[in-house]
Amino acid sequence: MADVVTIDLGNTRLKLRRWSTRSAARPALVSAAELRVEDPVLENALASLAADRAVERVVLCCVASPAVEAALAERLEQHFGPRFAPRLDPRLAVEVRAKDRVGQDRLFAARGAWSLRRSAAIVIDAGTCVTVDALAPPADAALPPRFLGGAIAPGPALLADALARGGARLVRVEPKPGGPALGRDTEEALRAGVVVGLRGAVRELVLTIEREAVLERAPLFWTGGARALVCEPLLFPERANVVEPELVHLGMLSALGHEGPSGA
Repeated sequence: MADVVTIDLGNTRLKLRRWSTRSAARPALVSAAELRVEDPVLENALASLAADRAVERVVLCCVASPAVEAALAERLEQHFGPRFAPRLDPRLAVEVRAKDRVGQDRLFAARGAWSLRRSAAIVIDAGTCVTVDALAPPADAALPPRFLGGAIAPGPALLADALARGGARLVRVEPKPGGPALGRDTEEALRAGVVVGLRGAVRELVLTIEREAVLERAPLFWTGGARALVCEPLLFPERANVVEPELVHLGMLSALGHEGPSGA
């Protein structure tokens, strides 16, 4: 096997990763880039990867608008032809209503968690939004793991923006981890409401979702660009916690048959 390129297009950023699958060991991260779709550097990066015949497969996870996804998929097809897989199956039993509306990032993050532990899991992905999802093992080892659904909440940047827009005398603060809950000025109070409040919301979602899913004390998997705001310090230090920034990418690799990285 040669190299695999995984692309995770979120609401604000495109995360591009190249993995080596040449050895019998697990895939190794070769390179990483974070860009915007409109960034001209992206076109150069895609052209360079397309010219490299060692790149055998390109896969996409997208939660941007359908129009943006279609435009990016067209560019990838032009560059990579049959090497591009436009709709990768996450290999999960999706046990929710309206399966086609579940965000691909949620599904691939869950698949990534499964590839690392092969167990039940609560997956917390903190970015533009914060998602908390439940993953259960299958009843039969021959079947795929079960994605049970979860919750979607606004992420820290969205919360900070909403406070600034909704309050005539409020300002937009930059969320930072580790601040006090007892704010001594308006900015500190806003930051406390965003960060400490969000941590409280995540704690409650984890506890309630795992109880409703009958997955008490399942391992917790943390990912996403804003993960430090909700998992540092750990909300559940007595539990098994896995912090994995590449969880969505690992899910895409797992869906292709590659089970996690051997290191960067």
